[in-house]
Amino acid sequence: MAKARSHRSPGRRRGDKPEDRAIQAALELIAEGGWRSFNLDAMAKRAGFVPDAARELFASRDAVLDAVFRRVDEAVAAEGTYAPDDSNPVRDRLFDVLMRRFDALNARRAAMVRLTRELPFDPPSAARAACRLARSLKGTLRTAGLSARGPLGVAQTKGLGFVYLYAVRAWLADDSADLSATMAALDKGLRAAETLMAAFAGLTAKAPGRPGREPSQA
Repeated sequence: MAKARSHRSPGRRRGDKPEDRAIQAALELIAEGGWRSFNLDAMAKRAGFVPDAARELFASRDAVLDAVFRRVDEAVAAEGTYAPDDSNPVRDRLFDVLMRRFDALNARRAAMVRLTRELPFDPPSAARAACRLARSLKGTLRTAGLSARGPLGVAQTKGLGFVYLYAVRAWLADDSADLSATMAALDKGLRAAETLMAAFAGLTAKAPGRPGREPSQA
């Protein structure tokens, strides 16, 4: 069962900087009309810019998409980073950091739901978003006090991606105030991943040519 967790507020509203106004306009337009109909001219009009001024901020729709996801990453990181030797279990740390991400998505829910559902139908933008997600998940590992380097980091990033996407399916349908369904799905996914990693570690320790070792206690 997912542990109890108070709902986090989305944080303070950013200042009225040109990029902030443009991103807010983009989120509103995506929420209203979806990703496929979104364009820079409409964003400029909504934000009160001339089109050329908007293009000085963002050269393309995908640049806007990058900025939106970067804001989500910034919201996650702003709540602090765990030390590598933190005494909290790894699963609990990852749960906390990933729920920060869902809180940040939920603060932009209408637009992020439409993006999540529509990006698969725009392969170039979907591929770019997938690369951005991989970087975000590496950041999740680092924020949780874990390494994202080397073969183990690659494996952990991929595994975390499966867990995250599993929880995203729950989040898309989760209209609860505390995201309880999302928390339950995330907890289930992390526990399953933890079991698989423990089994993999046991098989590796007993592989031919390697001395058997007891797994270290985290």
